[in-house]
Order: sequence, then structure tokens, then C-alpha cells
Amino acid sequence: MQLRDAVIIVTGASAGIGADCVKQLAAQGTHVVAVARRDEALSALIASLPGQHSWVAGDIALPDTMQSVVDHAIHVFGRIDGIVCNAGIGLSAPVAELRWADVVQCMNVNVGGVVFAVQAVLPQFNAQQHGSIVVVSSVVGVQGLPFSGGYCASKGALERLCDALRIELLGSPIHLSVVRPGTVATEFFAHRLGSNGEVRQQATRGISPHAVATVVLRTLTRHPRISYTRWQDRMLLLASALAPGVADKLLHRMIRWRNTHTPHAQ
Repeated sequence: MQLRDAVIIVTGASAGIGADCVKQLAAQGTHVVAVARRDEALSALIASLPGQHSWVAGDIALPDTMQSVVDHAIHVFGRIDGIVCNAGIGLSAPVAELRWADVVQCMNVNVGGVVFAVQAVLPQFNAQQHGSIVVVSSVVGVQGLPFSGGYCASKGALERLCDALRIELLGSPIHLSVVRPGTVATEFFAHRLGSNGEVRQQATRGISPHAVATVVLRTLTRHPRISYTRWQDRMLLLASALAPGVADKLLHRMIRWRNTHTPHAQ
């Protein structure tokens, strides 16, 4: 797919990876439809870009939001060539202290938001006989981390959802790719659900959102099955698959929990 003059929807576009995707797409001559909850941040972002773009403020975890986004994109641009499902929310707590309401909210955003997006765009892609779906997942969708079980569960569910959808799309002109970043240097960690009490013995230097966005754009045009943002993340998953017991012990030593509250009643 050529990015110039393409019409691409980007969710979670008001900050971080999503905002960088919007900026890089606009620089390539793409028409972007940016989606997030923060209307003022979206309007300021779109106003700063060259070219013709649009935005829709809404909660992608609600069933009707993405259909409204698709209808808006068709009304403004006449078609949709691709979608970047980037919106997500974090959750940090020991499994023994997880609040089920937080788990449900995390699932609603990280999994439900993608389900609603796919269901909204597929009829248009089928009618056009082309379309590209890029889902931003995480390495924790494959390798769990202590004290992030609720978040890891949401990304693991997202990975299996994408596996099923990829098989369902075989033989069609629609492409599905998954991007698996590791730690990214954004405001994501500051806005997680839960109590955020983990302590890492060695802080991981996060990759920049700009670097992740660059991988997302490359994925949009080349349609690989899976994309990684760093070779180290790919090696980490390979090592954990080959020696899972060793990986468990290392993660146990590297990531601890600082109790900052009384455990939630379940």
C-alpha cells in the first residue's frame, strides 16, 4: 500500500505512539482520521499538520464509537485504506490484588476496542476489495510480567483474537499485521489502572514513540505477520521460549512489588 493520498484511521492518537503515527503519516501525504477521547488534544494535533485530515473524539471501548468514525471517514474522504488500532490502557497490580472492574476496563479498551474497530471497517474494506489493519500489541502478549497480569491477559487475548482473524481473512484482499513493542517511553505508565507499585531492579530504557511509529508505517506498507520494534524484544521472547524456567527466575528477581495500600476485597 502506498501511503501518499491513502486514508488511514489511527486510534489512541492524542499522545504517544498514536500521535507520532499521525505526524509521520501526514508527512508521507496520508489523509489521517485521528481518534481519541481528548478533543482539544486532537484538534491541536490536526491543526499542526500539513495536508487534509480530520478527527473524532470518542471512547473506542463503546460499541458505537468506531462505526461513527468509519462513517465520518467515508463522508469526508470517500474511502478508508487502513486502520492502526493503537489505543490501549495499562494495569499494574499483583494478581492477588487485582480489582475485577479494572480487568474488565482493560479488556474493554485493549480487546473490545479492536473488535469494534475491525467490525466497523471490514464491510468497507470488503466493498473496496482492499484494506490494511495494523494492531499495536505488546511483547507481554507473549511473555507475561509479574505485577502486570491483568494487562498481559488483555494483550494475550488480543494476540489470539488477531490469530483467529488472520485465518478468517485468508484469501481476501485485506491484510492484518501485529506490532509488538517492548517498553516505550511515553506517558502510558503514568496513566495505568491499579496501584503501580512495582519496583524494577534495573530500569528498562524505553524505545521512543517515534521509533515505534516508524515500524507501524513500515508495517502498513509491507504487511508482515508480526513486527518488532527492537531485535532485543524478539530475542527475549525466543530465550523465554527456550528456557522458560530461567526466564521466570530472572523476572522474579528483576521486578518486585512495593505494597502501598491494603489489598482490595474481591
